[in-house]
Amino acid sequence: MLTISVLVVSTFTVILNEMLMGVAMPRIMVDLLITAFTAQWLTTAYMLTMAVVIPATGFLTERYQMRTVFTLAMALFAVGTLVAIVAPGFETLLVGRVIQAVGTAIVIPLSYTAMSTLVPESRRGSVMAMNIVATSAAPALGPLFSGVILSRFDWPWLFIAILPLALATLALGYATIRVRSDARKVALDALSLVLSGVGFASLVYGLASLGEGGGHTVVSPWTSLLLGVVVVAAFVARQVHLQKSDRAQLDMRPFKVRTFSVAAFIMLCFMIACYGMMTLMPVILQTSYGLSTVQAGLFMVPGGVTIAIVSAVVGRLYDRIGPRPLVITGAVIDAAGLYALSTLAPGTAIELLLVTYLFIIVGQALMWTPLFAASLGVLNAHLLPHGSAIVNTLQQLAGAAGIAIMFSIMGMASRLYQEGGEAVGPAMAHGAQQAYLVGCGFVLVSLLAALLLPRRALAAGVALPAH
Repeated sequence: MLTISVLVVSTFTVILNEMLMGVAMPRIMVDLLITAFTAQWLTTAYMLTMAVVIPATGFLTERYQMRTVFTLAMALFAVGTLVAIVAPGFETLLVGRVIQAVGTAIVIPLSYTAMSTLVPESRRGSVMAMNIVATSAAPALGPLFSGVILSRFDWPWLFIAILPLALATLALGYATIRVRSDARKVALDALSLVLSGVGFASLVYGLASLGEGGGHTVVSPWTSLLLGVVVVAAFVARQVHLQKSDRAQLDMRPFKVRTFSVAAFIMLCFMIACYGMMTLMPVILQTSYGLSTVQAGLFMVPGGVTIAIVSAVVGRLYDRIGPRPLVITGAVIDAAGLYALSTLAPGTAIELLLVTYLFIIVGQALMWTPLFAASLGVLNAHLLPHGSAIVNTLQQLAGAAGIAIMFSIMGMASRLYQEGGEAVGPAMAHGAQQAYLVGCGFVLVSLLAALLLPRRALAAGVALPAH
């Protein structure tokens, strides 16, 4: 439990850092004299790096002991944070963000792998809920954290505040993590590394560029997406070939387990709606409802508290009743909330908007823990690191897709409203309504897929042999 607690705190720290840029972007643009398109690379490059590195975490976890992998990850994160603090310009700040992202990409899958490895099935849901709180509450608290600091200090203080947390978790993890694992002399396949890097980077770049409209990108978003699909297909084919001799960088055999495949598909659809809504909401609050950065951050805080409370309850329920009832209930609530959000007019009272937002958060909290626990809980020790890497790669792709889809829809719809004579703020709010409606559609797809989940959680490793 001490090891898991350290990993939970580390996960919270790296995800909190990931969410700092949204509110800080306008200040950084002014201080560094850069455009919005240039500034968005501080977020896009972070996601690109995550998508490239995460597929290799299965190899790292198999090849090295947990403490070694954790120490490497948090040391890289701390170094990247220090680089960002002293950055004299945009280029150095971007380098710092990329180094941070490498550490983040290793820590998050490692925490899920550790929980599924160290915790017995009877308690897995309860313990997994701890990590869900960290991964869900951090995005809700990030805007407030950023807004409060920026109300008094310059943007480097965002990283100055993160650095002590990074160093403390690094020291504590190095001193306390003593979990022994059967490390194997696994060779790193250079071709797999190149294919995964090019393929996943192209997909995330294409999705992020699509969300920006693609007007100022070096490569067309559609060209990037097509290249990504082709190269990822080649990467998958390469892994299928290598896993015959047990040399795959990212083993594809977890997809042979029905529960894993179904849960992964549900997560992909559900997270598209989740990340899209969570990213769009603060923008609409400031542009259409006139809230300040601090007020927009405060609006998101009850969502984090709600996730923490509901996830604790859901973790215990999962251990008793399994994933299907929880995921179905959560999808119904989430879809209903997003539909309600799509009907709220720009002049809606902020209190009603908050209640609707919290209703959606309850639905999301009912889905997070069961999906992660069900997908990873059925894998044996050999496939578990690869399953964790797959799930977290899908999470990055879903996040990029959700942001791109919902911002694109909001932008297109708002332009139509503006052409009809509406002001920018109300037009963006009306455009967001259409985006929320599309998000509702993705959740309904996940609801249908949830009917295929097992009634009870399966024991680890029963569905597929190790080799």
